[in-house]
Amino acid sequence: MRVEVLATAGTPVLPYLEDKLVIVIDVLRATSTMVTALANGCQAIIPVLTLEEALKKRLEIPGALLGGERRAMQIEGFDMGNSPFDYAPEKVGGKRVIMTTTNGTRAIRAAAEAKAVWMACFLNLDSIVEAIYRLKQRVLLEGIVIFCAGTEDRFDLPDTLCAGMIIEELGSDLQLNDLGEAARVLYKIAKPNLMEAIEQSDHGQRLLELGFKKDVIYCATANILPIVPALVNGEVIWQIEGR
Repeated sequence: MRVEVLATAGTPVLPYLEDKLVIVIDVLRATSTMVTALANGCQAIIPVLTLEEALKKRLEIPGALLGGERRAMQIEGFDMGNSPFDYAPEKVGGKRVIMTTTNGTRAIRAAAEAKAVWMACFLNLDSIVEAIYRLKQRVLLEGIVIFCAGTEDRFDLPDTLCAGMIIEELGSDLQLNDLGEAARVLYKIAKPNLMEAIEQSDHGQRLLELGFKKDVIYCATANILPIVPALVNGEVIWQIEGR
């Protein structure tokens, strides 16, 4: 199976996606936050690109909440930022959230034409891998694109390590592009000290400086939420097995 890894949401030329599964990764923090929100009862997350689009969309959806960040901080006037801990059950349970982030929501929207778009992070990694195997048994899957959101159009180590872990879990019978091979190698090197590698990354250091140490530790924790979020009709929902 062909697996191609893309480095950032700003990748200038995307591969053909319409017959592929795209897995979007934004470890710090958009996809980690989405997985957490859905686990806490959020009805759906609507990814948008701009603040203006978010505000317009809220007028169309009574009761929807606004979530997101710019430069890692909560947007003024929004209900929540981009911390998983903002999306507690009592806040998001039964609600739809309109979200805009610097990197993650851009990657999701860029991948929207794919056969399927799923959100991955360390929190739900095993569930993503298991869902890939189930999907392969049901449909003809031409390949997988792992779309790392990156950090402001730059390479992001936490996203790449997560991509490498997915590749490692999928096994050796894969055809990888160069970044996919690099991701697997980097993950193998970092595996014994994964938390430290994420904390020492540029993105990790930035969040630590801003006081988000709890977020970094949480987002680096593997396999605690058995959820496969999928983009369906423009909304990220908790995908039901067999859908």
